Parts: sequence; structure tokens; C-alpha cells
Amino acid sequence: MSRRDWLAAEAAAHEKLKSWTSDGPGGVVLGMERGMPRLIAVAGHCGAGRGPLGPDSVFRWASVTKHVFATCLLESEAFSLDMPLGEALCELAAAPAAVTVAQALAMQGGLPDPRECLTLLGVGAHERTEADALYTWMAGFDWLNAAPGSEVAYSNGGYRLLEMALARRGFVFSEMVAAHAARLGIGMRASEFWTDPVPGLVPGHVPEAGGWSEGFQGMHLSAAGSLSGSAMDLARWLADLMPRAIFDRIARPMPLGSGEATGYGLGISLTRIGNMAVPGHGGAQAGYRAGFLCDREREIALVVLTNRDDGDATGLAAHVWAALYGVPKGALPKPAGEWAPPGLYAAAEGELWAEVRPGSIVVRDAEEMLFEGDDGWFVSNAAQSRMRLRYEDGALTGELFHRPVRLLPVAADDEAPDLDGDWMCDGAHLQIRGRTLHWGRGPLRQTVTLMPLGSGRWLFSAGGRRICLQHLTRDRIRLSLARARGVEYRRV
Repeated sequence: MSRRDWLAAEAAAHEKLKSWTSDGPGGVVLGMERGMPRLIAVAGHCGAGRGPLGPDSVFRWASVTKHVFATCLLESEAFSLDMPLGEALCELAAAPAAVTVAQALAMQGGLPDPRECLTLLGVGAHERTEADALYTWMAGFDWLNAAPGSEVAYSNGGYRLLEMALARRGFVFSEMVAAHAARLGIGMRASEFWTDPVPGLVPGHVPEAGGWSEGFQGMHLSAAGSLSGSAMDLARWLADLMPRAIFDRIARPMPLGSGEATGYGLGISLTRIGNMAVPGHGGAQAGYRAGFLCDREREIALVVLTNRDDGDATGLAAHVWAALYGVPKGALPKPAGEWAPPGLYAAAEGELWAEVRPGSIVVRDAEEMLFEGDDGWFVSNAAQSRMRLRYEDGALTGELFHRPVRLLPVAADDEAPDLDGDWMCDGAHLQIRGRTLHWGRGPLRQTVTLMPLGSGRWLFSAGGRRICLQHLTRDRIRLSLARARGVEYRRV
């Protein structure tokens, strides 16, 4: 589509922003064409006692960082994309060492996400962890979530490992970012920790009963999500990046090992909007949401940054993009609604489980919105979480992350686990008595109930997550989440 209507785009932005009042957190929508701002829409304030947000307000970019890192890595020419990680990081266990650089960047490495691994050890999101200790710990993981090249499934693990590998070749990501920022005259910067001073940074806001609290993350930040800057900074970076050949390299989707096409490249994903496949990416950190979309041919960048945890930056960007290009509402994805009988489902064996909700599905405790597809299928619109499902013959069938699945409803079950005792993993301890699990220490100790999924699997809630427990052998159990599927505890 060649038609572009910036007035319609501005109206669409204001339509979405109007519910964010001036006395609460909000966000910025900024559109740029050939280096010139064409759209600026703003709502909300910077934080308690601070002024209104604007195009120069500084936000955390979260996973929008990934395409910047991929750009810096390619510019360094330190590695070929088909090089196994083990050639740069000799401490890695055999499984992650065999993953290639490209697979790690394209979410095809099956590499576990360190934050979710920490959750499975009972380490809370606010607890501080250091870069070197995290790397040493991760290097010992001799397991993957999936075989490399077999699926596209989101994880931050590959970016953390590659940042370490690049630094060992003399290329420090924060310094490369600073050089680009100085060249362009923008405020983009990389931080090591959440508490590092960032000039002008607006606090992120997390909704809670009666108001808002400020978001926080204790884990060391990495090239998976360490950047901050304003909407204007991000738009100017994209305006400089789009005309360069390197943009095509990172935006080009990488096929699976089987040759099957995907919609995810190197820190860039393709979003379907009408008949367009639009390059961009989203991101989320505690209290922040970020997203951008690009039209390389016309050098158009659309940026959305919010300082509120409930701000759907990627959805807002897609809405404004559709208005900009005149995409008819009938050509936009239609929400799935009541697409299958609600409730829990599980594969016949293994750790794969899901919960059907109106308009969405939760897979391994990660929720994804679904939309009506062709011929009775329901699909996701996220390239890094590809889903194609329908309910037939009493089961959910189709594909998750490019892999075939068949999930059956979880039946009521009084199965009592034969798991009584104490279990340890990497210093973490949990205790099971019947269907009661005790986890944590001191005032953080939690007592939860195991809910059977059948075939030696149970769900329990802890730390705000639903975790799957799988009984492997008499003395081994495995805990799993969406991005970390292999943390094993042993009976002591």
C-alpha cells in the first residue's frame, strides 16, 4: 500500500491514548518519515511530582535493545553467523556450545532464559545478580529447551551469552552504543543495572491495588534489554539504520533447520498488518513497554514507549500503523473470542500444558492473544510465538512455535504424588508432603497446593507464576516455565 495518512495516524494515536489521564503514567507515540517527525502524540506524566511526558522523555527500551545489539555484532565482524557459541565461550556445556550465533539471535537456539531459571530456583525478580556469576552459572546448563533450529521460542539467554562472547573479542556493547549515540547526537545508552543513573529516566509504573508502584529488576541487565532513551532517540536511530544494508540482514527472517519459513530475524520480527509484513519489535520490563515498526522503502519509523506496565506498546503501534496506511478494519485480525472450551489442557507426556481463555491461550504460563485465521484455525500475530490451533475431536490440535501439538483436556484427578521429601537444585530447596509443596525461606516461605495435570505432572503457583512439576524418576523432578524447561531437582 502506498497511501499514507499522517492525520489519520495521529487521530488513531490520540484515540488509544485518551484513557491515559494527565495525572497518571502514560506514553509517547512518535512517527518519523525520512528523518522528519510527522506525528507526536503524548499522554500521562513522568511520575509522582514530575511533569508531563514528551518526545524527549527517557524510557527503558527493554527488548527493543535486541536489534541494536544484533547490528553492533554484525558491524564488529567478530563472528560468522554459523559459528557455534562454544568456539567463543569455551566454558559452555556441550548442549549450548553447539548453538550457532544466528540461532541464538533468532530465538532458535533453545537456550534457557536466565530470569525464568532463577524463578525456578525461587530467586525473586528484585534480588540482585551479577554478570560474571550469571554467566558462570549459565555455562553449566547442559540442556536446551528444544533442539536448535527446530522452533522459534523467545528467550533472552542467547543475547546474554553473545554479549559476553563479543566482549572477549574486544567489543564492549555499552561502548559501541555510546559511539553510535555520539555519532547521531542522541541519548541512547546501555546500563549494567537498574540502579545505574540514567539522566532524565522516567520511572516505570506497575499497577497495584489502589494505585501504582515503581517497577524494579535486580538481575544484571544485558544486551537482551539494557538500553534506554527517548522516543525521538529511537526514531533517529531507526532513521539512520533503515537505509543501511545491515537493516536488511537483521530484518530478514531466518528459516528453521528444516527450511520452513519463520517471521523472526536477528532481533527483528515481522508483524502482519493487513497484507503487509512490517519489521519491528516489542519489549517489556517492569513498568515499561516499548515497540516500533518500520517501512524501509519510505524510511518511516513509528515508535511507542510507555512508562506503565499495562501499556500495550506493540498493539498501539500496529493500530496507528493501520491508520497510517489506510488498512480497512475488515483486513485487520479479528480477535478469537470463545475459540475453544476454556480450561487446562496438556500433551500426553512431557511438560507442555496450556490454558484456553476467551481470545487467548496460556502456554507454559505465557499468554498469547489469538485471532481468527482461515478454515477454522486460530492464530497468533507474534512471529516469536507462532501458534495455529483449533479444537476438534475433543482436543487442541495444530502448531505451537512451528511444532505439531495435540493437547487433551485435563480431567479431574485425585492423583496423589509419590514425592514426599526434600528436594534440592543448585542450593535451592523445596519440600513436598502429599499434595502440599513448601518453597522459600523465612518470611518468604510459601505453601502451595499441587494441582494434577496427569501422567506424573502437577502445577503449582509461586512467585506470581504457574510452574509445571514433572516426576522423572523416583529421585528426580523437573520444573519448567515457557522459557526455561529443564531445571531439575533431586531428592535428598
